[in-house]
Amino acid sequence: MKILLPDINLLKKTGAVDYFYWNYKFPIKYIQLYRFKRIVKLLGSKKYDTLLEAGTGSGVFLPELAKHCNSIYACDIHSNFSHIPELCRHYNIADCHASTQSIESTTYANEQFDAVVAVSVLEFVPDVQKALTEIKRILKKDGVFITICPMESKVLDFFLSLYTSKKPKDEFGKARLSVGKLLEENFTVEKKGYMLPLIGKLFPVYTHYKLKKP
Repeated sequence: MKILLPDINLLKKTGAVDYFYWNYKFPIKYIQLYRFKRIVKLLGSKKYDTLLEAGTGSGVFLPELAKHCNSIYACDIHSNFSHIPELCRHYNIADCHASTQSIESTTYANEQFDAVVAVSVLEFVPDVQKALTEIKRILKKDGVFITICPMESKVLDFFLSLYTSKKPKDEFGKARLSVGKLLEENFTVEKKGYMLPLIGKLFPVYTHYKLKKP
């Protein structure tokens, strides 16, 4: 599976935890690419009418996600979206709407989206339960919420510490311990899987979900 990653020169860092350049840096780019491939596989062959990427960061995933929907929306807590119009022009994305909003509380309409995607986002959200309640509000009855989240893992923590020079617990707190449980309490699980599938249940690195409203 080939993922459309934009030219790095069309992106810009939007905040302290926006590590978009990891997608182009050996060897961590392979972990990054795994996440995107897993999301695309969970989206399937269906073309969605409206799709929201929550926590879009620099927009590195937008060109690929735009291939899977008619209208793409993106939100994040930062306001550094000045490069997005050029990104969209370069990749012929005709209907893109990026805005400064926290996924904990948005201005989107009830049941607006056919799909919501969040890639390594929920572990940074101050109130995960509030975010999940909001996602349920803006997701259509038959819509899908697709996410991939890091779990506490010595393997992953080694790479994160190596590339950020920070302890993962300083960035995530205890969120990685609770996010999976909250997802399964709030949604119906259609698909769930692990990076390193054979031993992922015992030593999870990333856990991915395809979820529906209960």
